[in-house]
Amino acid sequence: MSVLLDIILILVPFILAVFFLIYFKLKAHVVGIILFIMLFVLSLTVFKTDWRISLIVSLAGIVKSFPISLMVLTSILMMTLMEKTGALQKLVVNFKKLGGGNQAFQIMFINLALGTFLVSIGATPVTMLPPVLAAMGYSAFAAVALPSIGYDPLCTFALLAVPAVFFAEFMGIPLQEAGFVFSVFMPLVTLGIAFGMLWLAGGKKLLFSKDGIIFSLVGSLTAGGTTIITNYFGIVTLTGVIAGLTTAGMLVLVAKIRNIKVIDSSVLTEEEKKIDASMSLIKALSPWILLILFAIITNLITPIFEFLHITLALPIKFQNITVNTSVFAHAYFWVLISTLLSMIFLHPTRDQLKTSVKIWIKRSLKPVFAACIFFAVAFIFIYSGNTYNGEDWIKDPAENMVSVLATASAQTFGTFYPLVVPFIGLFGGFLSGSETSAIAMFTSYHAETAISLGINGKVLGAANGIGGGLASVISPAKIQNAAATIDEMGIEGEVVKKTAPIALLMTLSVALLAWCWANSFNLWAWFVIFGIFSIGIGLLFWRLLKK
Repeated sequence: MSVLLDIILILVPFILAVFFLIYFKLKAHVVGIILFIMLFVLSLTVFKTDWRISLIVSLAGIVKSFPISLMVLTSILMMTLMEKTGALQKLVVNFKKLGGGNQAFQIMFINLALGTFLVSIGATPVTMLPPVLAAMGYSAFAAVALPSIGYDPLCTFALLAVPAVFFAEFMGIPLQEAGFVFSVFMPLVTLGIAFGMLWLAGGKKLLFSKDGIIFSLVGSLTAGGTTIITNYFGIVTLTGVIAGLTTAGMLVLVAKIRNIKVIDSSVLTEEEKKIDASMSLIKALSPWILLILFAIITNLITPIFEFLHITLALPIKFQNITVNTSVFAHAYFWVLISTLLSMIFLHPTRDQLKTSVKIWIKRSLKPVFAACIFFAVAFIFIYSGNTYNGEDWIKDPAENMVSVLATASAQTFGTFYPLVVPFIGLFGGFLSGSETSAIAMFTSYHAETAISLGINGKVLGAANGIGGGLASVISPAKIQNAAATIDEMGIEGEVVKKTAPIALLMTLSVALLAWCWANSFNLWAWFVIFGIFSIGIGLLFWRLLKK
């Protein structure tokens, strides 16, 4: 009975957090504070954690969050400066010229190819792309939903693969091995998301159109296939960059073959033509060009990579926890450097700089704090049940939240446990708005459960992370962010209602793949399981066609 009570007490804070997000519409950072306080008190009282350890691990979690929290900080600075110098407006006008009005091409190019590329170098599709789509004539719903879901499949490789890096560190495995495990899921997920975007934008008419089928197949399979190749060869941190560019190239090639005008300036208004002529595209792109250049130098040149990651690891020791900050190796540092150097080309005025800094501070503080607090929550969760004997920490598995949930999960689900894992990741991503936070919160839990069951823990951890990435399209924080950029606050409920089935369906497909892979099923079992799944999808499409 006491174990059951422990499980209930662990789950209640997370359930309440969801309740606060949905029904009280509290901001993500506020929910993070509430969740942290509840788990902190729970760890001290029920799970008998030493109060000093709880404080130490909370601080360690915040420092551990820097690659994601400081990336939010620096990327918002970059985008704000681009906005105030007119570079962003120049890019928006050029996006509008794409495709000559072909929706299938536009949706795949902007939301899948470009969205993946942007998020991989630190930009934010949910902030940047909604105004673009709205200006192109898409509905407010589509302008919010499409950017939120478009880069979901490759969310693991966002911010120069920060989520994959964190996963590798939590699992204690090489980055290439971690990245490759994630990449195997990609073709399946990108295919489903591509069709999902067409359905959201144009219903069955666009979904089953010739162009819709062609561009969704080409875009999704190129993105997914490129991801497997880059990770197989160890180019993990540049996966999103390469996949985004390759997908864009393939889409353009197919458009040329189908005689679709890739760039059509006739769609611009007179005002937009003036914006287009006000600045060169290279100048507007200078922050991203610099960032890509630095990313290539610091990730593909082995001596530089090792120097920044190992020689300049800059570790901070929190008693039993050592966090390698590796400041000069992480993307946020190079986003900052790229932003500063881009001023040489963008020539911001004093007023533009002052306005950029003011808006940057206003926009960034809450999401940065949210990223930090959810990592603190994760570390409280992971290190609960530790006591201090004056010299060392002593962990009691019976008093550790992760161990309690892992044991209960193994006993309850057995070999079916992989079917649950991606939905736990989806829950974590929904709660925090971040795949990295979902990885931080639940990876240790899944790893311990896998050990208990004797199944593949790397597969479970990857499935959890991908579930967290798929939550982008139902995360209140991200949807609200996207809606705010086009002054459509209030449509979040409509977006979640229509996109949740797609997120759940894709999470189920990840769950089936994880179940087969983690348990090392025979090939015939894979065919049977996915055959049944495919028949179910076919029947769903048939019903859509009949309506």
